[in-house]
Amino acid sequence: MVQLYNLHPFGSQQVVPCKLEPEQFCGGGRDALFVAAGCKVEAFAVAGRELCQPRCTFSTLGRVLRMAYSEAGDYLVAIEEKNKATFLRAYVNWRSKKTENSRVCIRMVGHNVDTPFSETFRDQMSIIEMPLAEAPLCMSCCPVKGDLLVGCTNKLVLFSLTYRVINEKLSVLDFERSLIIHVDNVIPVEISFCAGYVAVMSDLEVLILKLESNCNNGKSVNHYPHKTNNPVKQTKEGFSSESSQLESEDFVICQKPMELLGEKSEQSGISVTLESTGLADEKIKYVHVQHLLYRRFTPDMSFYALSDDIRLHSLQLLPVYQAGSLTSDGKTLSQEKELLSLFCFFSLPHVGYLYMVVKSVELMSVYQYPEKSQQAVLTPQFLHVITSNNLQCFTVRCSAAAAREEDPYMDTTLKACPPVSMDVCALRIQLFIGLKAICHFKNHIVLLTKADPKTIPERRESPRRLLSRRDASAKIRTPPAAEVGWSLYVVNTISPVQLYKEMVDYSSTYRTVKTQSCIHLLSEAHLLVRAALMDASQLEPGDRAELLEAFKESCGHLADCYSRLVVPLRSQILKPS
Repeated sequence: MVQLYNLHPFGSQQVVPCKLEPEQFCGGGRDALFVAAGCKVEAFAVAGRELCQPRCTFSTLGRVLRMAYSEAGDYLVAIEEKNKATFLRAYVNWRSKKTENSRVCIRMVGHNVDTPFSETFRDQMSIIEMPLAEAPLCMSCCPVKGDLLVGCTNKLVLFSLTYRVINEKLSVLDFERSLIIHVDNVIPVEISFCAGYVAVMSDLEVLILKLESNCNNGKSVNHYPHKTNNPVKQTKEGFSSESSQLESEDFVICQKPMELLGEKSEQSGISVTLESTGLADEKIKYVHVQHLLYRRFTPDMSFYALSDDIRLHSLQLLPVYQAGSLTSDGKTLSQEKELLSLFCFFSLPHVGYLYMVVKSVELMSVYQYPEKSQQAVLTPQFLHVITSNNLQCFTVRCSAAAAREEDPYMDTTLKACPPVSMDVCALRIQLFIGLKAICHFKNHIVLLTKADPKTIPERRESPRRLLSRRDASAKIRTPPAAEVGWSLYVVNTISPVQLYKEMVDYSSTYRTVKTQSCIHLLSEAHLLVRAALMDASQLEPGDRAELLEAFKESCGHLADCYSRLVVPLRSQILKPS
């Protein structure tokens, strides 16, 4: 059972003034929020506690099915539908869109730009068409490089972010199709891509790969498909044919649950092939693929009729950086981000799983939800989960794991840190009626709520009701669409220092009663501050100094609690019988 505390990680709340009912929304960077409805996208600026300010509105070429924003490159990419066909398009230079009727440039990916038209790219939005042989199903933008990975049936297509130099003063953003990853017998529902790591999720399977470059091999080899070792492929094919035969006889075959870590994940039976396309030899990034994790779940037969109860959701790769090294006075030696560790999260409706996948692949935390979840987002400090009526905030162990990757002297007599294996807890369960979707960027949580249309009984009574019951009729009325209420909220999380102080004050209630509970809450406060310090690029100089002071204070609180916990134990041991 997860420990629940009644803390307040959520602060102010705003309503996004969008004109149409949101069908898709996403955010990113420091202040960008996009809301799509049909063939129209509204962009908002989210800054501080002020109201969301409308920034611009532009039309898409089709109805938006999915969309994502990339801070690297500052572009919006969307999967659109028009005339029963699916398209992939990127919208760049969108900040220059002054009015909805402003001119827009449409160009094909990789198409050379003529010089006479080059100056027009400076002050107008461009739409980049990305044709695909198969319909795109899902997509993910790399938060480090801005590259785009697109999921199709049985394959993934990688578009590398590039800049085409027009002249000395102008360069335009573009993409190059650089790699096709063929994944046999997998229909991706969600994918996630970060710094060469690829996570693919189907309804009940998760596969994590690492794309590697090998300069020692000849360049000519890079243009031929590279297949991974697959000793059980024939076995799986045989099993598939056998299962299909049984299913035709009204039997349902469910494969056993499986978890394969590291090199053993190559025995999953999924064949992965790399095919380089469209780039010169010297520009090829990835040559080999390494399997890191394969996990397969089995549906609970008691819920077999309810398909939504047996599907995975919310696949996410989360990188944790450190922006340089901190000196004794709190200054940063280097502003370049360094990838300390990478984490992968995915969830079933009632259980969530968090893995560490960089130097070693291991399961860090398992989250048991009190009720069925709909979606979740992972941050370096929290895991936010929505149910139909609740926003739940759980703690994570990302900073504890990253600290051990960063410092080899951790867990020695010189330095200490709360363990990764420490039980997670829920800090808050906030009531929201009709939650439908969630996204997160910076310190903002964006929530879509919508009241489900309910049938309202309306009884008409006849004047002769007392003489005949047949005259009394009950008529069911469905509210029109205009009566269905929806809202898009931006919930701001409070500062780490403010939440840290609340956690320290809250722990004082356990100081004399439950010392273990006091240590647990102080450890959570310590990891919260440590996680904020690891991403120093998001901090102001004053905030960094305040966090360092809180970090030192938390070490003192933990030392005091541990000393009071050990003393009673020693007295019991030394007490004469």
